[in-house]
Amino acid sequence: MKQIANTVKYSGMRKAVGKKMEVSGNYPMSYQGIYVDVTDLLDFRKKVNAEKNVNLTVNDYIIKAVSLSLQRVPIMNSAFSEDMKQIEIYESCNISVMTASEKGLVAPVIKDSQNKTIFEISSEMKELVSKANAGTLTPDDYADGTFGVTNIGKLNSFDSVPLPLPPEPAIMTACTAKKMPVVMDDDTIAVRMMMKLVIGGDHRILDGVPLAQFINSMKELLEAPEVLIKE
Repeated sequence: MKQIANTVKYSGMRKAVGKKMEVSGNYPMSYQGIYVDVTDLLDFRKKVNAEKNVNLTVNDYIIKAVSLSLQRVPIMNSAFSEDMKQIEIYESCNISVMTASEKGLVAPVIKDSQNKTIFEISSEMKELVSKANAGTLTPDDYADGTFGVTNIGKLNSFDSVPLPLPPEPAIMTACTAKKMPVVMDDDTIAVRMMMKLVIGGDHRILDGVPLAQFINSMKELLEAPEVLIKE
């Protein structure tokens, strides 16, 4: 006989997200992963934060790189219209950022990220996280997302099989960075901090080519973080 120790009410944001994910589970999905060398990114972040007296997070760099990669591969910033039976590609890059707040999992949206610097993204993200923890996010704060990002780096998790939040076509997971032996260009072996990116996409819209183009763009940008400050 099973004895219940406790219960958690299935309501509010938990229920809203759960209902959306029921739909996502019906999509034909395609996945790809890539390892990114974030050794220089981690050093560069510390340098910029000290020089500019800011607190850019690794996630801020990831979100900025996602914004630029969506512009490079526009089909990634789209949705499948069930009514019109067509793929709609958006001008605005509205990035849903999965956030484990004190009130539960939420996905506030950085809207029009293509027009924002990494510093603006960082400031807005901190404000959204603060609102999420206080339980004061408004419907507009998590509406109109076009692409999802989740960062599980703090969870000591090295792989993922993410599901998009409908109607977004794709979601990318940034896993925990860890030291790994890497064969360098000169065939020497060095210990580097490596982070796996995994992207899952709705196969009705996205086949292997745009998924590969996207995560290779992410690798290029995160391994040359200076670009993310300038753009």
